[in-house]
Amino acid sequence: MIQAHDNWGSLYDYVYEQTYGDFYRDLTVETLDQINQILPSGTIIDYGAGTGRLSIPLSNQGYKVIAVEKSIGMLDEFRRKLDNLHQEIELHHCSISEYKNGNADLAIALFTVFSYSITEEELSTNIKNIGKHLKPKAYFFFDLPNRVFFTSGRLINIQLPSFNRQVELTTNAERDVYTYREQCSGIFSEDEFSYSDEFKIRYWDMDTLDKLLEENGLKDTLKSFPQFSSTGSTYNLYQKL
Repeated sequence: MIQAHDNWGSLYDYVYEQTYGDFYRDLTVETLDQINQILPSGTIIDYGAGTGRLSIPLSNQGYKVIAVEKSIGMLDEFRRKLDNLHQEIELHHCSISEYKNGNADLAIALFTVFSYSITEEELSTNIKNIGKHLKPKAYFFFDLPNRVFFTSGRLINIQLPSFNRQVELTTNAERDVYTYREQCSGIFSEDEFSYSDEFKIRYWDMDTLDKLLEENGLKDTLKSFPQFSSTGSTYNLYQKL
């Protein structure tokens, strides 16, 4: 089954750097800094690891990293990076609910990972498996996009001589479910590229998340992260009881 981002995984980093510039890089650095404060050392499971945006620098900092990613296009780009870096990261091509290996001191699901869970049953199954693979007193760090992100319609409209990208969200008959559509073209490494992508994402309210997390033995630490307020997402830290 084709997953979101499958056909442009090799372009993913370039596209986001072109779209968001310094903000993209600064957010990565700030997120890594927060992870360092939550867990100075230990094992981290990165759910929705993508092309290794967080996993690779965390591994470089000395963490044992387990990366979980269901898009083969993204994972192929991740593997390509590792071949050049010679780092050891445990990669798993599977969904959150399918992961079955070791446990962690910290799990992360960052940069809108939960929005790809469309039904409450799927979300509940994912959270249950995340909790199952956390050690006692371990932490879970995640973000949740706010409703404004979903109701803004056209998210991105960039038209430059060497880079064009349009992204829009449209409503569906299903409550809080949106269709993400993207068209992008440009020049990368002196080669022209063009791709389109379409998939569904969902808005989840924090009350629903909190209920499911508590049902699976995870409690809100009540720690706030004001430094991420400009992202349009709420960042949350839970701990396994």
